[in-house]
Amino acid sequence: MRVGYEGRSKQLFVYPVTVFLTSFQTLATMSHKINLKTVILGTGGTIAGVSLQPGNPAIYRSGQLGIADLIHPTDIHQAHIEFQDIARIDSKNIDLPVWQQLYKALKSTLSREDVRAAVITHGTDTIEETAFLLDSLGPWLKPVIMTCAMKPADHPEADGPVNLRDALLFASQPSVHGVYVVFGSQAHHALNVQKVSIDEQHPFSSGLAGAAATQTGAQWHMSKSEAPVNAVLAPTADYFLKQTQWPRVEWLTHHAASSSECIDALIRQPTMSVEPLRGLVIAGTGAGTVKPAWEKALQRAMASGIEVWLTSRCTWGKALPQAQQDCGHLSNLPPAKACIALALALMQKDEANSAL
Repeated sequence: MRVGYEGRSKQLFVYPVTVFLTSFQTLATMSHKINLKTVILGTGGTIAGVSLQPGNPAIYRSGQLGIADLIHPTDIHQAHIEFQDIARIDSKNIDLPVWQQLYKALKSTLSREDVRAAVITHGTDTIEETAFLLDSLGPWLKPVIMTCAMKPADHPEADGPVNLRDALLFASQPSVHGVYVVFGSQAHHALNVQKVSIDEQHPFSSGLAGAAATQTGAQWHMSKSEAPVNAVLAPTADYFLKQTQWPRVEWLTHHAASSSECIDALIRQPTMSVEPLRGLVIAGTGAGTVKPAWEKALQRAMASGIEVWLTSRCTWGKALPQAQQDCGHLSNLPPAKACIALALALMQKDEANSAL
């Protein structure tokens, strides 16, 4: 579906249009499936942000523009692009309803024979969670390419148009399928990508796994022949779409001089207006360790029916058996993704129990 243009000044996007037009012509030439469409799904984020103070583009509000605002002025190759706004939000506000709308639109889009790929625009702050969620709800036999920006759309050096161009180009590669994040001439698989910096040039990394692909000019070069396998337990699509509540999972970070009282406070009987706690992700020190007081508190949490997962607070760490602590499931995921994985596992458990 196409959304209408909302009348913003075309002059605002002179630079993005030039970059987008030139690169999309390259994209069209290279594509071995030129008659198939790419569908862009927008969720907001900085890539769709607008400055709040004239002359100070660093002060802006995310998610103000629709996809039409970003690409409409080209008026070129419209036969090969469709676009749909799912949401216009700052990605820190993303939640179950938006995820459900995005998943439903993505599933419908990729089921079409005339569509070769989907590109999703998103905020940088939680793009790794949404990418991981979508990957967990797969598999996707077509490319699902997410992209974003660190500067708003009306910034004189806006990076969104280049990243959108690169995402479209990467989506056209014949060997690509599954969920990736494209930024700064690199493509990261959903299982590996993390936002590790507020550096506008290099906010993302895949750590020891390395980027899945890098770009030189108009050419993308895959560094790995196969994408990593997602082994996360997840509910069926129908069950996921019917849910009205995201399982409440909280994340606590263990640190020097930290008190275990925060754990006991979380597991106390909530008031009627608070969603019951279902899971805890603990970002432990080093290989996922916690002090004895935390270990005992986590054991109390498990005894009360709360699922506990241990991971590492180190950027590229994971919980290892050498931690030798019996207070939760050891996870090799970083905390943000562990929260998504645990919530999905709880949904899958609920679905299995509902079938009994």
